[in-house]
Amino acid sequence: MSEYTVQRFRGGYALVWHVDGKRRRKQLCAEDRQSAEAEARREWQAGSDEPWTIGRIVEAYIASLELDHKPSTQRRKDAWKAMRLFFERGNPDLVDQQMCRGYAAQRKAGPSTVRYELLMLSTAIGWARKAKFTEARPEMWLPPTAERKVRHLSHAQFETFYSAVRAPHARLYVLLGLFTMARPSAILELTWDRVDFDRGLIDLNADGRRQTAKRRPVISMNEELREALQAAFKARQIANVIERGGKPVANIKKAFQAASERSGIYVTPYTLRHTGAVWAAEGGISMPELAQYMGHDDDSTTQRHYSRFSPGYLVKVANAVQRRKI
Repeated sequence: MSEYTVQRFRGGYALVWHVDGKRRRKQLCAEDRQSAEAEARREWQAGSDEPWTIGRIVEAYIASLELDHKPSTQRRKDAWKAMRLFFERGNPDLVDQQMCRGYAAQRKAGPSTVRYELLMLSTAIGWARKAKFTEARPEMWLPPTAERKVRHLSHAQFETFYSAVRAPHARLYVLLGLFTMARPSAILELTWDRVDFDRGLIDLNADGRRQTAKRRPVISMNEELREALQAAFKARQIANVIERGGKPVANIKKAFQAASERSGIYVTPYTLRHTGAVWAAEGGISMPELAQYMGHDDDSTTQRHYSRFSPGYLVKVANAVQRRKI
């Protein structure tokens, strides 16, 4: 089949392609450009007479997630970029434990990353089997679940890193990341209409967004963050809080990489979330309060990662174990 385009048609969008010099067109259901592109990819993949390789399956699977506006789509896209060279032309029927181990051996990443990528591959093949694109039932191998270590910054490390952050939008992001402990997507999607200076509150969840397991709470801002936001508000050009040149910032990773190189301290956007949580725990904040602030459904996850940083962590237990003179 030839290549296709997505074009405006009858107030909506259509998938357009050519066969033997004649144009063919199929009306799409999507009402916006992004959804139309995703729907077109799915329709094109389903209608192609090419074999269902691993690459074709994964790309069609991701397109289906985009069409449904799943929040995890971007992470899966990033995972597939790392996996493509190894798996793209592979036959899904031939995926086995040895192939999975071979991928893990050449992948320069930690066990948790490799596990996520292979799980995504398994899910994509399962999706394709349900859609009757393949009958493959691969016998997967996954790295064992590693204990997640909380990587955070000391106060001195944070100041060194922050001094190396140059761009105003990146400096504002760093303060938001530390003081709100919000996930990167929540910060980048934050708009000024959800920053309430009168009550000192920030609503991290956009109107119309369904709360997922990665809940976005309403939180309070401290005075340092309030001052930084007020200064940015006066200079604002668009609705997004994090902007550059009058345009929303889609990805903050490059700014972090540059500041990490200049400061000699490796920091990612998630490092700030963990740092804020550790500092709060060190300051004596209870795990239920911290869980609510971080958007955890309950404090079990919070306790697992941060309770040991509390000043009185298990002190009562330790002091209850005493020798008795007989």
